[in-house]
Amino acid sequence: MKSKLQNLSEIVARANDMFYSKFNNIDTLMGIMDKTLRNQGMRADAITIDCIALDKKIVILLHDDKPDVVEIALGNKEGDIYSSLEYELAKLSEADIVEIMKTNFIS
Repeated sequence: MKSKLQNLSEIVARANDMFYSKFNNIDTLMGIMDKTLRNQGMRADAITIDCIALDKKIVILLHDDKPDVVEIALGNKEGDIYSSLEYELAKLSEADIVEIMKTNFIS
C-alpha cells in the first residue's frame, strides 16, 4: 500500500471511530481499494465509508495525477454520486471526515 493511502486510511479510521463514539446507533464499514480501481484502468486509490442501513457511501479518492488533492464523493452503494468536492490532502483532518460523515449519514 502506498504511503499516502496508508496515512489517509489511518486518518479515516480514526475519524470513523470518532463518529461511532458520537453516533453509536449508526454502523459504518470502511474499505480500502488499492488495486480494484487500478484493475479497472483508473490511476487512483480509494477509501470507502459505507452506511448500509441508509444506502449511503462516501468515497475518498487519491488520483495519481492530483497528488496533493483528495476528492470526496457522496453517493449510494449502487455507485450513484450526488456530490463531490476536492480537499487539500495535507489539511484534511479527522474532524473534517467526521463532519462529512455527519452531513452524509445524519438526516
